[in-house]
Amino acid sequence: MALFGILFGMSDSSTTIMLFGFLYTLSSNIFSYVYHVFQAEIFPTSIRATATGSAYSLSRLMSGLMPFILLPVLKQDGATAMFSVVAIAMVIIMLDIGIFGPKTTGLALERVNENKLVNPNANDTTMSM
Repeated sequence: MALFGILFGMSDSSTTIMLFGFLYTLSSNIFSYVYHVFQAEIFPTSIRATATGSAYSLSRLMSGLMPFILLPVLKQDGATAMFSVVAIAMVIIMLDIGIFGPKTTGLALERVNENKLVNPNANDTTMSM
């Protein structure tokens, strides 16, 4: 997605604009679908609807704020710079999910969250007042 966005920003013919625009949109939609499935998997059932809805709402809010960040970059530095900012953000998101996200591949949904929110202090023998 990052590569197609940068290539789209660098395009100077209608053929490459259409090609890289299509590939950027396709990869963006695939990323969005996969991200939303993963997002639903990482929350325990008891809070899944609220947590997923809150995360989605926050992403929509940030999407609304993006023009205020990206349009000045586009105006001052051009399309390639703007898509480079987006590419850097995408790499940060990929690293964040890859490093800090729970590993869910091949696991049943119940196994992903079986220890969360069930008894968070089960091994804690100290009591605080």
